[in-house]
Order: sequence, then C-alpha cells, then structure tokens
Amino acid sequence: MKDHRRRARTLMHVAFVSAAMLVAPFAAANAFDWAPYREDSTIEILTDDEDGDRRETKIWIVVLDDAGFIRTNDSRWLANIRRGSPVLLRTRDVETPVTAEVIEDPLVYDRVEQAFKEKYGWVQKAMSVFRMSRPTVLKLSPRAE
Repeated sequence: MKDHRRRARTLMHVAFVSAAMLVAPFAAANAFDWAPYREDSTIEILTDDEDGDRRETKIWIVVLDDAGFIRTNDSRWLANIRRGSPVLLRTRDVETPVTAEVIEDPLVYDRVEQAFKEKYGWVQKAMSVFRMSRPTVLKLSPRAE
C-alpha cells in the first residue's frame, strides 16, 4: 500500500514538473518588460484624433505592480482613448500597443499619486499645487496585436 502511494506521489510530482516546464517558456515570452518605462522620465503616448491624424504627446509614467500608470486632466489624447482610439507607447524608439483603463479605486489612485511624487520629485509637487481638478489615472497593459 505504501509503495502504491509513493508511486502515485512520484507520478504527480513528475506531472507537475513537466507541466511547469511546458508553461514556463510561454509565460516568459509573454512577460512585458516595463524597465525602460520605469527608468525613462518621459515617454510618448500615441493616439488617433477624430479626423484620423496621429497625436503624439510627451507624458510622464510610473510603473507599479508590473503595470504602467499615466495621468492627465482634460487632454485631447484622453478624449481619443475614450472614443476608442488605439493606444501606443513609445520609448527608446520602440512602439508598444497597450490598453488603457481608467482607475476608480481610491487606494490604487493614491499609490499612483505617491509614485509620481517619488519619481518626479519637487517638479511634480509644484505642479500639483496648480491643478484645477483631480487628474484621470489610467492603468496600461500590453495589448497583443
């Protein structure tokens, strides 16, 4: 009886390790490298205006929990996103398609605000004094094309 249990555990272990070895390369291939966005102080966001023209705008970005976060007040590129425009990020001459989701969760919002203060220092703090309204925060995720 003990021998049967030992064989069953060994087979389960082999099956688990084999499955992990099969899935790991795909997970690594699908992992997105946020490092350039974490390191660069400005990037560009690309959206399409209503008339079809490409809008390229320099913006700030922070990375938290393996996702990018950006923010804006009443900008044309935000209007483009809300209208359904495709969204691309550009840094170091590499363009990456992303999805952009408005963040409503106050805890996430506060963490993003704190990350902007930490990354951009006194410039961010000075700019926030002159804000007329609370910015819209967007979470970015890589989009498969």
